[in-house]
Amino acid sequence: MGNTQNNIPELEERFREPEGWQWHSFVHNGHRLRFGSAFPKDSIPDAVVVCLPGLSEFGEKYFEIARYCLDKNLAFWVLDWRGQGRSDRYFENSQKRHSYGFQNDVEDLQAFIMGYIKHSSVHPDKGRIPLAMLAHSMGANIGLHYIKQHPEVFECAAFSAPLFGMKACEKMPKRLPLPLSFILQLFMPYNYAPGEKNWSPSTRPCDGSDAMSSDPVRVDIHRKWFEADPSLQVGGVTYGWVYQAVKSSAYLANKLFAKGIHTPCLMALAGCETLVNNTKARHVARSLPHCELLEFEDAKHEILMERDEFRNAYLEKFYGLIKENIIDRPKSLKPF
Repeated sequence: MGNTQNNIPELEERFREPEGWQWHSFVHNGHRLRFGSAFPKDSIPDAVVVCLPGLSEFGEKYFEIARYCLDKNLAFWVLDWRGQGRSDRYFENSQKRHSYGFQNDVEDLQAFIMGYIKHSSVHPDKGRIPLAMLAHSMGANIGLHYIKQHPEVFECAAFSAPLFGMKACEKMPKRLPLPLSFILQLFMPYNYAPGEKNWSPSTRPCDGSDAMSSDPVRVDIHRKWFEADPSLQVGGVTYGWVYQAVKSSAYLANKLFAKGIHTPCLMALAGCETLVNNTKARHVARSLPHCELLEFEDAKHEILMERDEFRNAYLEKFYGLIKENIIDRPKSLKPF
């Protein structure tokens, strides 16, 4: 699978497919999921980075991150969640971003790792090559559930602007979001939530007012891919997605959830956040036994697509996490 020359936007080289990039897909629970991967050209990777995108994102958006990883001698894999990228969609209106439960995504991720990454992350001389998670927003929510259920797979994990609570629910009484979202999705689960609609270029303005990034070039990558390749386009979320997001976040917020999670974690929050609830994220960070919290006061939601001062600081911390827990601390890893 891949893109033809006709639907690739004009982008700087750093945002293009790195050398050796490959697209593949697999079927799990009746739906097809796409993923991409790349490996260092002439060396055994020190670690394998598994990237878990945020809501409405797609593998092409992470080519620059893949290049960073390859330069650090890290293999890179990225999965398109169901409902976005070139994975199967939910409805005839393919733009509606729905969910039947984030646990389904956890199971898709497990099938992806067990079916593909596991077998490609073993070297005859080195043995199993350790895995590190790099997860953004909704991907962080799914990723933390995965670490809880499968603690033996990842040696460390980094979360940017994690969806551990929704900004829209921040001022509601504490116990209101879950029952309210349940009632709304009960009667109109497949309808767009208020203010949500099919994607249009105005969804992601490039005049500095976009809520995702303040970088004048990276902020436009998402829109350029959507315009060049309409099959990637995703609109807003349904009431069903909202309920599942609120439900999953409430589970993460339970003080008992972090019990038993010993995976070293890094969490980065954006000070100019308009989508996720930073207070909830701080609560989760404090609950995790081994979690370093970073806060970038002037950054917007997509820290990995932000200006170099924020993006590079976060990535260097992420590489430091890998270096500390994988490269500088080699150990015999059991098969997972």
